[in-house]
Amino acid sequence: MYNHKNWRDMNKEKTMTRQEAVEEIDEVQQEAYNAYYVQKAMNLLRKIQIESEVNDQWGNGDATQIHHIFPKSEFPQIAHYIENLIKLTATQHYTMAHPNNKTQQINKDYQLTCLLAKADTIEKSLQKFGEKYYRKESFIYVISIGLSTNDFGFSLTFPDIKRKLIQIYNNAA
Repeated sequence: MYNHKNWRDMNKEKTMTRQEAVEEIDEVQQEAYNAYYVQKAMNLLRKIQIESEVNDQWGNGDATQIHHIFPKSEFPQIAHYIENLIKLTATQHYTMAHPNNKTQQINKDYQLTCLLAKADTIEKSLQKFGEKYYRKESFIYVISIGLSTNDFGFSLTFPDIKRKLIQIYNNAA
């Protein structure tokens, strides 16, 4: 009876306390949940958005890429928001959004372009479908987290949001 392993310790290493084992499992589980929600948002965007959301000279071809406007590695808390994802062509994604195909870098000017285009997409979607896919409050939350600012109130209109974004990016340059 005393030589049997305790049922609470079945899946943990001997060098680890029970509390450490539970925390490790919780971390792994949370990462799995986060990855699931990011993938779910990306799949939804692929379903509802056929063409590139940014209409520019690099927008020719199929929009096959889903881009995080604010990088997933820097902002994991907003990585699963569809308001933080934008559909682009491969050229837009790897040439403009990530200069020279370096996915760890973000082109701030193109980030503004993406935010302005996303604002247009969200505004059109809200007019056509209501809050079926997007929420203005979620977009404002994504912007507030991504830009570390509280300048965006929920009462702002989309033209006001776009003006404020342009102002913030121009002042940062």
